[in-house]
Amino acid sequence: MKMSEVTMPRLSDTMQEGTIARWLKKTGDEITKGDVLAEIETDKATMDLEAYEAGTLQQILVQEGETVPIGQAVALIGTGASIQEVALPAPAAARTGADRAGAYPSESLPKAETSTQSKRPAIVEGGERGAIKASPLARRMAEEHSIDLGQVQGTGPGGRIVRDDIEEYLEQRAAPSSPAAPAPAFKPAAPPQAAKGPTVPATPAAPLSAPPETEVVKLSRVQMLIARRLAESKRTIPHFYVSSEVDMTDALAMRQTLNASAGEDGVKVTVNDLIVKACALALEKFPEVNSTIKDDQRIQYKHINVGIAVDVPSGLVVPVIRDTNIKGLRTIAREAKALIAKARANKLSTADLEEGTFSVSNLGMMDASNFIAVINPPQAAILAVASTRKQFVPVDGQPVIRDLMSMTLSADHRILYGATVAHFLQEVKRLLQNPYSLLG
Repeated sequence: MKMSEVTMPRLSDTMQEGTIARWLKKTGDEITKGDVLAEIETDKATMDLEAYEAGTLQQILVQEGETVPIGQAVALIGTGASIQEVALPAPAAARTGADRAGAYPSESLPKAETSTQSKRPAIVEGGERGAIKASPLARRMAEEHSIDLGQVQGTGPGGRIVRDDIEEYLEQRAAPSSPAAPAPAFKPAAPPQAAKGPTVPATPAAPLSAPPETEVVKLSRVQMLIARRLAESKRTIPHFYVSSEVDMTDALAMRQTLNASAGEDGVKVTVNDLIVKACALALEKFPEVNSTIKDDQRIQYKHINVGIAVDVPSGLVVPVIRDTNIKGLRTIAREAKALIAKARANKLSTADLEEGTFSVSNLGMMDASNFIAVINPPQAAILAVASTRKQFVPVDGQPVIRDLMSMTLSADHRILYGATVAHFLQEVKRLLQNPYSLLG
């Protein structure tokens, strides 16, 4: 029977592994090319896994909640209608470069032996540990580290042992052990024993647990990956911050005029659209900010692609508006609106998330008076925008109410310096305070 592997694809430029969030097809379903088989959680978002071959879904090799590296087979599609038992596919390390990049090759797998002695399913959990459920990746890791799976507590579906369980076991095994465990700090002193009477054996202390008024919430795969990337950013990138205040009075007036002329069905320009356009034009003037660092070299991007941070239930995503500097305000507004809608519907594609060169994070609509953002690697800077507030400012010696907005740029001190960042912010401020310059 001709069989095709469905492998874990590379869905983003930083993706090394993916988690099967949910299977949308089941074993035995007829598949056509382009069908969405499953939802995959990556380091950036949840994305669709599409079939590149038509046939019957013969076998699901990776269960929901399990994480595998790119290139590893997650399912098998065959041309026959019946479910067949087939030999295990080769490990991910032995696949071709195209496989590891997420391609779905069509290949004839070795036929299964028909004798009772040699016939076996694709996932083997037999032997003396046959009752132990574990993912193929977890079993391989256990073999590499000489781990007895009987000593590992599984947290996957149905108690299955998954990669995270093996990693946690390795961490516990690597932790230094003391000759004698110290007594709990809160354990009261034993009362003096009476001179006469039988000796009462000590009652073992109850294990520590979370207080009853708390709730333990397990992070989703996307949330864990976001946490890992942000921690890596703060740990490896020397951040520094420069703030400025912008008079947005004229910009808000221009926005009102633009939106009034757009009509009810036209695209409305937001304050964030104005900020994104201003940043893109300022990046033309200060290309150092539109760069990254690699191997002790500053790599300057040829295109200006501004990412916009979007709050979604799973955490935070940053879809990208490409060539932002050469697009008009209404085009930016139209693209931003579409990307935000896709992000909140969990429909962002890989292309929507890749190749950003600078980011804007805006909490102005949430009444934030000031905040700073963490740099989105491999970019060199991110602009944090707070809310616009009416304040009295002196104009010709008289107090006048103006709309002031605070913004703070977080920058990578390895390639950017205070003066460059300050000049960049001055240019953003100049453009926003002369808003009709954004229409050219």
